[in-house]
This record gives sequence, C-alpha cells and structure tokens, in this order.
Amino acid sequence: MRRKGKGTELRDQTLKSNARKLAHKTFAKDCAAQGLEIDMSVISFDPITSAAIDASHLWTEAVLYPWDSIPDWKCKDPKGFDLAIWYAQKLCGLCYATPRRSTVCIKIILLQGHPDKTHPLRGSIAQMALLAAEFYARMLGCKEIEIQDPDPNVVSYYQELGFNFDETNRLVIYVDGQ
Repeated sequence: MRRKGKGTELRDQTLKSNARKLAHKTFAKDCAAQGLEIDMSVISFDPITSAAIDASHLWTEAVLYPWDSIPDWKCKDPKGFDLAIWYAQKLCGLCYATPRRSTVCIKIILLQGHPDKTHPLRGSIAQMALLAAEFYARMLGCKEIEIQDPDPNVVSYYQELGFNFDETNRLVIYVDGQ
C-alpha cells in the first residue's frame, strides 16, 4: 500500500495525466492499424474541467449524469480518475472512475457519450474511456475494472468490449498482466 503524505497529490495527478497521454497515443496507433482516418491532432483526453461540464449542459437530448458533482468528487477522492474526450472544440464524452479504497478494482462510476448521433467519435467513447481507465488501473496495480450500476440497455455493448458478470454479479473486465 502506498503511503499518504507529501507528494501524494502530485503523484496521483501525474499518474492520471500519464494514463490520459498513453490512452491517446494507443488509440492513435489502433486507429492507424485499422486504417481509420481520424485526425488525432484534434482529439484530446483531458481532465473534466468547468468548460467540459458547461459543454455537457448542451447535451439536451440526453439524460445528464451528475457531471456538476465531479469537482466535489475530485476534491474528496484524490485517486478519482476524470476524463473529458474532445474532438476539436466539441465535447464527445465524459468518464469518472475511482478505486475508492480498493487496491484491486477501479470502478467506472459514470460514462457518457455525446447524444448527437453524428459526432465524430460516435461508437468509440466507451473504448477510449476504457483504454484510459485501464492504463490508470495498471499504474495503481488494480487487477480489474468494474462498471458500477450498468445501464441494462448497454450491458451487451460492454460485453462486446470484454466485460462479463462475475460470480457476485459485478460487470468486470480483468486487467491483462495483473
């Protein structure tokens, strides 16, 4: 178990930043390998800021998750992982995950893509968020990623991404190499 104290907050921020950078780089390689023509220079994996929260308020066609609560959650949960996925100036997705007090599991608490069916990253937001969460989980030494309270309408999509229900009925995926 890592100790708390001087430098812990900086270390946590560095791990989150590195996870976002690695996810961006890996997603770019995956797109190139699949022959997808996506301009990666306009895609960014950022922390959830007030600008991202404001942009999510424009998602009028969707049921909004409590994105306004993220700043408070980040203050109370230093290991909480927040991700805003942008395509140029368009917010395409948001994710919040946390290990809470676990050293084994990181839980994806909230995950939402822009409801516009024509946004440029449609169909990739969950994959992108999972990639970033997986890098962060590895850095923390977690062995699994869980979708907390999954929406029954998207369980099959999570299963396509590799998630399965375990013996305690949690929707999880195991982190490779852990």
